[in-house]
This record gives sequence, structure tokens and C-alpha cells, in this order.
Amino acid sequence: MSFNEDSRVKLPAILHLCKLGFEYLSLGKATWDAEHNIFTSIFYESIHALNPEMEAWEIKLLYDKLTLTLDNEDLGKSFYEMLTSETGPRIIDFDDFSKNKLQVVTELPCINGDEEFRPDITLLVNGLPLVFIEVKKPNNLDGIQAEYKRMQSRFQNKKFRKFVNLTQFMVFSNNMPYDDEGLQPLQGAFYATTAYGKVKFNFFREENHFDLPMILNDLSDETENNILADNNLISIKHSPEFITNKNPESPTHKIFNSLFQMDRLSFMIRYGLAYVKGENGLEKHIMRYPQLFATKAIEKKLNEGVKNGIIWHTQGSGKTALAYYNVKYLTHYFRNRGIVPKFYFIVDRLDLLVQASKEFNSRGLVVHKIQSKEAFVKDLKMTTVIHNSSGKQEITVVNIHKFENDPDVASKKDYNINVQRIYFLDEVHRSYNPKGSFLANLKESDINAIKIGLTGTPLLGDEYNSRALFGDYIHKYYYNASIADGYTLRLIREK
Repeated sequence: MSFNEDSRVKLPAILHLCKLGFEYLSLGKATWDAEHNIFTSIFYESIHALNPEMEAWEIKLLYDKLTLTLDNEDLGKSFYEMLTSETGPRIIDFDDFSKNKLQVVTELPCINGDEEFRPDITLLVNGLPLVFIEVKKPNNLDGIQAEYKRMQSRFQNKKFRKFVNLTQFMVFSNNMPYDDEGLQPLQGAFYATTAYGKVKFNFFREENHFDLPMILNDLSDETENNILADNNLISIKHSPEFITNKNPESPTHKIFNSLFQMDRLSFMIRYGLAYVKGENGLEKHIMRYPQLFATKAIEKKLNEGVKNGIIWHTQGSGKTALAYYNVKYLTHYFRNRGIVPKFYFIVDRLDLLVQASKEFNSRGLVVHKIQSKEAFVKDLKMTTVIHNSSGKQEITVVNIHKFENDPDVASKKDYNINVQRIYFLDEVHRSYNPKGSFLANLKESDINAIKIGLTGTPLLGDEYNSRALFGDYIHKYYYNASIADGYTLRLIREK
């Protein structure tokens, strides 16, 4: 009996995805729009189920509009905005993800003219191919770098633009544990989002313990037999190697557990992606795993009634991006509770105001800047939460350098009490003298305000103790982890 990549990695991976709630769909029994790889009949049925008031012609109009966006040279931004829109017809039900049709197919051909590629596994949500997975056998030649080079070549090919624009993120695995000592990643399970050029592979290190019997459904013998038979591999069913390869805690299956449970997949698509205007054009970013766990930790604290705390993430790990993702997520969190949030990002230097404003603006937030006491007091008195007329999400960046010690910055009567304010205070290890006026006023004037300190190196001394000022740690991500994940360069000290 011969074993290959399919029998060792791909088929066990498909079976594991079925246990996570995906239905196996045989391409031999399916039809789809080969130009876009959308499974049209499934799409039509799903959209009607989510929007029963829609007529068939209206669903056809929606489909045409959706596929038209895939021709854009915008890395799928227009498509993504339609996919996640909170107005108009629902394409995906993010509030109850179980109402969506989740399916898994294998070797779905992405063809344009005489060129094609076939991802090992593709995940469909309501007939839309939103995720694809490449799985390789352990110790494959050149390791995960071989897949990295292959992806870069594919994504640069303009013939594959529509498929790139459709895809939200990918997983790559050679089913081996990470080697944190290597100069470049050759083994492990990684995730990434799309690009028209260089693809950034990310580590994923799960921080929660999963009760596997709770998150994995039982798979009937008949279902397993049908999947194996459809792939001409029924002969491996009882082999010891195949049984071992179905281990739910293999590196490949671990990252599946982390990303493809319904609540995680819903979260990543809805909140974990960002389009960023970079120096070389539009980029698409995906939430790093420490940002995901920090966001969920903030939510947990809020649910417990805790309104302040510290995110200790090492320098270079993306704290401004974390604030952006939380504007997206917490807007929805409070909206579900009938509360209107207003977001602030507090800095203590002009250059940081410029830098933070640029970062937020590049991600699509409308940025309102404040650099004086008068402007800050005026903002606090506003009865609206945004300054722009377009209704876009907004953040107010405040430079407190010139008025941090002014005792008259704000008083209780200055605040509009109908607004939930969320303050992200940058670099809390450096400033915010507990005897200074700004922090004292901020704490006393709006007792309901949420204050989240961001730091890479918190102060632990008696006089300026970050935890004493801002509360306990909400989430931590250390220097050594950031080095292992490739986000921070290792410092090499001369002897």
C-alpha cells in the first residue's frame, strides 16, 4: 500500500474539517461558475435562505454586482465591503454563522485561459470560495518556503486576479511543529491573506485550551467511506498510518481548530482583515494571533465589568493596528448593546500624533486630530460621536503634550454622558505622571470611560507603576515570542 501527500495529509485534513462543521462536496457531483469559481446554485439558495424577501431576479442582480467587483484591481476590497456590509442583502450571516452553508472541496481548478492552479483544499461559505489550504507532507523539499515562492508567483500573475480577489485568507502546512531557531520558517502551519506580490506568512500559537470532544463533531463511518471513495483512497481506511494521521492535535489540525471553528472563522472574516494604503499601493493585512487574543481579552474584561487595563505587547508587534481592529470590533460590541462608542488614541508627542494618524487613515478610518486643551474640551461636549458627514468609522487622535499638566483640561460637566468613550493611551510606560492633571481628570471626569493602556515596556517602579495607574494586564505578548514569530528582529550584542 503506497502513501502519498493526499493520504498522509490532505484526506485527514478534509475529514477534520468535516468534524469542525464543514460538509464535503464532491466536485464530480457539483456545478459552478468556472470564471469565478462560485457555486451558483448554492449561492442562490443560501442568499434566499438569509433574505427570504428577495426575488430570484434580485438575487441574480446581487450576483452580477458581486462578480463585477472581482474585475477590479483593488485586491478584492470592493468584494470584501459587499461581503461584510451591514446594510442591504446579507451575503453571510455573521451574527449566527451556523445559518450559513459551509462546505469543503478538494482540487478546485482556478483556470484562466491556458493557466491554472489547484489548491489542495478550498472552503466554501454560501458557495463562495473564501479560504484555500495547501497541505504538504512532512520534510518536503525546501519546506514551507517552496509554497511561499509558489504563492508569490501565482499572485503576481494577473490571470489569477479574480481568484485572488475572492480569497480572504489561506493556510499552509507541512504538518510539522514550528522550528523557532531557524533563520527562516521551513516547517509548521501558517496563515496569510492575499497580495498581488509578496505574501506574509504568519505563525499561529493558540492561547486557549480546546475541549476537543466539544468542538469536534462525530463523523459517521459512511461519511468517511464516501470521502475516501471519492478520492480513490478507500484502501487506506484501516491502515495504522492513516489512523495516526487523523490525530486531532497534529500541527495541521491544530491550526484548523484555531481558525475554522465557526466563531473563529466568522471573527476573522468580519474583523480580522484590513485594507491598508501602503507606499507601494493597496495592501491587505490579516490580524496577528496576539492581536486576536488581545481583542478577545478586552471583550472578556468588558463582560466582567472591568473598564481599564494594560496591553503589554512588545515594540514592533502592531499596537496601532490592534487599536484599529478594536475600533471595528468594539463598535459592533457596543452597538449590540444599544450603546454608541467614541474612540480616542492618546499620545504625548507631535510626531506620534502624525504617525498614528497616518496609520489609522491608511486603514480607512477618518481621523480627527486634537492638539489643544480647548479643542479637547470642545470634543468632550459634542453630542455626536463622529465629525465626518460620510458616516465612516472614526478615531480621535489627541496629543496631550501641551496640556497634560493643565488642571482645567476637563471637568465632569464637560462630558456628554450619552457616549461610551474608549481611550487607547499609547506608550503608558513613558508618560502619564500620576500626579499630573491630565490622567487625574481623565479618570475622574468620566467614570464610565474605558481606558486601555498600550505599552511594550511597562514601568514597574514604586513612583510610576503602570499597573497602579491603569489597572491589571489584559494581555501580554513578549519580546522573545515576537522574535520567534518574525515580527521583531533579534538584537545581537557585541561582546
